[in-house]
Amino acid sequence: MKNEDHSFPLLAAVIIAGVIVACLPTTAHAKEKARTRDGTFENTNGNSGTVSETTTRTKGEITRDATRTNQNSQTSSRSSDRKFDRAAGTGTVDTTTTLANGQTATRDGTFTKNADGTVTSTGTATGANGKTSAYSATTTKTADGSTTTGTITGENGKTATLNSTTTRADGQSTRETTVTSPNGKSTERVVATKLNSDGTGTRTVEVTKPDGTTETRTETFTATTSALPKK
Repeated sequence: MKNEDHSFPLLAAVIIAGVIVACLPTTAHAKEKARTRDGTFENTNGNSGTVSETTTRTKGEITRDATRTNQNSQTSSRSSDRKFDRAAGTGTVDTTTTLANGQTATRDGTFTKNADGTVTSTGTATGANGKTSAYSATTTKTADGSTTTGTITGENGKTATLNSTTTRADGQSTRETTVTSPNGKSTERVVATKLNSDGTGTRTVEVTKPDGTTETRTETFTATTSALPKK
């Protein structure tokens, strides 16, 4: 279909990642620290390579920088910056993704923690194709994670819906996201991350396309955490 916007699933993945971060606990006395994950990946389309990610947590802010380099030395990257004013219950999220071909996708949003504990997020996301969409989502904490529902509206005024559930148990986090495009076709994405007590771990990303075909990427990594120098 000519008018179908294939960017909806990718935008949803970026949006959900930021929304989930917005729901992470931020305490006034949290230790400032950096966590680095380095490892390798392989996927079902024949690509393989290395992955690296550094997450830095300071008071009121979380930054994340990640890169993925394939067997042809082509590198893609993603950087995000999340700021949170605990007293006001509001924050901002900015994300930039750069593909191996140099194209970029960006997201700029705000989020608010409501009196009932839910988090509402709104903003805009511009895909690598240059098209900009507006999004709105609400995240609710559950006993073992969170649920998120929302919409993504493209430049043509058509709206896709997203539904995501995150669960955490026994050192594993699983996020299942379904994006239904304006034509009713759905894309499903399941991300499962397992961190072992020795710092090693795995991350599996499985995407099921509207035609029923599935692509899977599996990462193995080692994570290290270090305290940041006191200012």
